[in-house]
Amino acid sequence: MTIKKVLTITLLTLIIASSGCAYRHYLGMHGPTIRNSPETHTGVTEDSQCLECHNPDDPTDAPPTNHPGFKGCLKCHNGA
Repeated sequence: MTIKKVLTITLLTLIIASSGCAYRHYLGMHGPTIRNSPETHTGVTEDSQCLECHNPDDPTDAPPTNHPGFKGCLKCHNGA
């Protein structure tokens, strides 16, 4: 490999690693925080409440989660 290719790969890896969840959201792998619609999420304090609306097996107007068995909805999506 040439030095230019190694440098390019290293740079891309650093950009992706440093962007946290941003690249996953861009790729459709991670959703926005619940702070984007606070009036809808008032009083939501448990993961089970998230799945009441975002369960892919029981669709509602809310976008379904692509990981219904995952525990930690609020940890990732509470914007903290």
